[in-house]
Amino acid sequence: MTALKKTSSSALVLRVGPRLKGAPVILTILGSRMIVKPYEQATEPRDARQRAGADAERQMAHYLHRSFHEDQEVFVLHGLRLEDRTKPEQDGSPSVCQIDHLVVHRFGFFIIESKSVTEEVRVRPDGSDGDEWTRMHRRRETGMPSPIQQARRQADFLRSYLQHHRQELVGRQSFGLRTIAKVIHGTDQRGFKSAPIQLVVAVSDQGKIRRLDGWQEPRDPFQTYVTKADLVPDKISKELERHRKGAKAGNSKRYGEYGIWSMEEPEVEDVARFLAQQHVGRFGVSATRPTLAQCRHCGSKDLAARKRYSHYWKCCVCEKNTPMPAECSACGASGKQDKKAQIRKDNGHYFLDCQECGTSELIWTDA
Repeated sequence: MTALKKTSSSALVLRVGPRLKGAPVILTILGSRMIVKPYEQATEPRDARQRAGADAERQMAHYLHRSFHEDQEVFVLHGLRLEDRTKPEQDGSPSVCQIDHLVVHRFGFFIIESKSVTEEVRVRPDGSDGDEWTRMHRRRETGMPSPIQQARRQADFLRSYLQHHRQELVGRQSFGLRTIAKVIHGTDQRGFKSAPIQLVVAVSDQGKIRRLDGWQEPRDPFQTYVTKADLVPDKISKELERHRKGAKAGNSKRYGEYGIWSMEEPEVEDVARFLAQQHVGRFGVSATRPTLAQCRHCGSKDLAARKRYSHYWKCCVCEKNTPMPAECSACGASGKQDKKAQIRKDNGHYFLDCQECGTSELIWTDA
């Protein structure tokens, strides 16, 4: 049920369904609109790496809110997590996409991947039109997954997800284009196959970005950005203007594919609200995964963490071993098969870090 409530400041609050923690709320305030799936952090992370990541996301959320909270054409969602049960993973679990920040506008989308950097990140060509990333920390250079490739996988998921729900979100082609659309595509139903989904990697304010060996951000068909977090809103605003000019210019080669694909104004809000309502929290993921922290032989929870070739628990009752979990509970990535989920020890705390979806889960704490 949809309810309208008038506040003391003459603002209208449009509430969709029962008000749950973190549920999206669409506001109309003094003539401006916004839809926000707000940034949330239930508890302060205990791990230093998690705290830094949370700070970077909170910082980016602040910059986006400050720049776009009164923009009637832009809708921002933070911490969006989607599941697609129509395309299960190899173990049968639903495929998962987690997006730090998503900007929805008439001409497409921006996916913003926040990265916490205390010193410096370096980007260089990988020799095959890709990008290779390293991180400097205490004068040591170590490899890291490419945030651009991570965001690109998120874009592929989002495009497929929206395309699957296209009939709910966007209408048919305009009357004059329906026959042509049916001949070319077999249908006059509009969709998201050609929707621009642009990628932005936002490096935290204290970090440095070094581009090596002539590496540049991809520009075809749309600009990708690797930039400091405080510059992201300006980059987005410039890209939005390119889309607007491209739409006005029609088929002008000057703007390439900018402005060719678009949604109707009401559809932008519908899409943003739909995505916010589809958000799925990480249900069933406990802070310490207590159901797993028990001996697989006798069921005892009197355990001690050990490591030989890999991390495991030693049972203090039957003295047998139980391996620690090696599969990400958020996306299903396996540490045994593809090494994308790895256990890390930090001051008596054991975390399962997933390179695939970027999550880090506390699985055990020494007594």
